[in-house]
Amino acid sequence: MRPIFKTAQRLDAILRCVPKLRSKVDSICVGYHQIQENFNYDAGTNGERWLLQTLAGQNRLATAFDVGANHGDWAELVLAANPGAAVHCFEICPPTFKKVSTRLAGKSRVRLNDFGLSDAPGEIKLKYCPDGDGATTMFDVVMPMQVQTINARVARGQDYCTGLGLNKIDCLKLDVEGAEHLVLHGFGDLLQPDSIPVIQFEYGTVNIVTKFLLKDFYALFESRGYRVGKLFPDHVRFREYRFEDEDFRGPNYIAASPRVVPLLAGRK
Repeated sequence: MRPIFKTAQRLDAILRCVPKLRSKVDSICVGYHQIQENFNYDAGTNGERWLLQTLAGQNRLATAFDVGANHGDWAELVLAANPGAAVHCFEICPPTFKKVSTRLAGKSRVRLNDFGLSDAPGEIKLKYCPDGDGATTMFDVVMPMQVQTINARVARGQDYCTGLGLNKIDCLKLDVEGAEHLVLHGFGDLLQPDSIPVIQFEYGTVNIVTKFLLKDFYALFESRGYRVGKLFPDHVRFREYRFEDEDFRGPNYIAASPRVVPLLAGRK
């Protein structure tokens, strides 16, 4: 047993005599651990802005795909990092698309698409959350909010790129509430480090429902030649997959070309 656990056991034995204090210490420790593991969905502080600024600083942010654009926050961060970047936004949910299109209207560098991406083109059913657009999903998950079932359209990323003559996406961001693996499969042969050198994807509790685990993301990306790591405020922690990382907490992981890894790894 490691010394830190022995110390924790001794502290717990003492605190058992003071239940309220013991509970408080437990809450503080859990909160501190979440801070250390970057359980943070604020794009301005959790590393998403840092990632874009780092890529832009190395002239690696000419084209970005925002899949699951929601209200356009990430697209705005891209343009702030590189005003000359071309940003392709995909928002599958019609009510949410109206919001993002209003916000980004008039921005000549943004291409707004009122459909999502998946592994096959067609129409799907969405569970739309009017009180929380970001929780909208195609999967049956436990929702504390009201859910409406609506129709939505999807296309394949590879078909979209072929239609526009695109063969390079500098940064692909996926925030599609559990459908990340479907979007990735839809890119087909484009899903390789030379064509898409940096991919940001969410991993969290919805993966319990989809059964596409962090282990599966690692297997998919490593089979295509990527390195995978978790995003932190000022670096990406690249390392081999470990069972203990399967915590369903997320929020963001990065799959990167080996050429880009040294740029993003930063401190250890």
